[in-house]
Amino acid sequence: MSGFAEDDVRRAADIREWLMKQIADKQEELERLRNTLAVVDSILKQGSFRAAATLAPEPKLAPAKQAMAMSPPPPAKQSSFEVGKDVRQLKRAKDEFLLANAEVTPNSVIITPVVNLSSNTPPFKSFFLSRILDGMKAKDAEKGVSDALSYSVDESNGQIKRITISNYRDKERLGEIFNTSTWVFTRMLEKSA
Repeated sequence: MSGFAEDDVRRAADIREWLMKQIADKQEELERLRNTLAVVDSILKQGSFRAAATLAPEPKLAPAKQAMAMSPPPPAKQSSFEVGKDVRQLKRAKDEFLLANAEVTPNSVIITPVVNLSSNTPPFKSFFLSRILDGMKAKDAEKGVSDALSYSVDESNGQIKRITISNYRDKERLGEIFNTSTWVFTRMLEKSA
């Protein structure tokens, strides 16, 4: 028999359970951060981003020209990602495993999973549809936006074939949709394995 009291062993078991939950939570948070970083990196790659080292130093300007240089720049051109169609790959953060392809147009995004995912596997309906997409719809309704976000899920035999999201309206929302769908698909794949 060990030298520990039964209460000590019970407390140690409770602490172990708490530690395991903390580790799982931190791993999920880390994966979400990696997914967010991947979205930011993708946006930077799409834009006209150049490394600072490749930029030539600015020449000194005469006072009159300095005043002109201080005026606001002309509106920037929209990136290619907002014009026409752009296909993005949604990959699992830990190993770059391809989960889905997303076809982006100025008004909609169509996410097509390349793996078999059932719409009944959590957290698809409870989190992605109910909290994220319905949450975006509710915010649009609160603001009285005429072209509020809408979505549809196409299924075949319970498998998700396509998710069409219309009126996402801005890059920030699109990034949130990509980040969340990647995380949700990863969770669904783990639960169906």
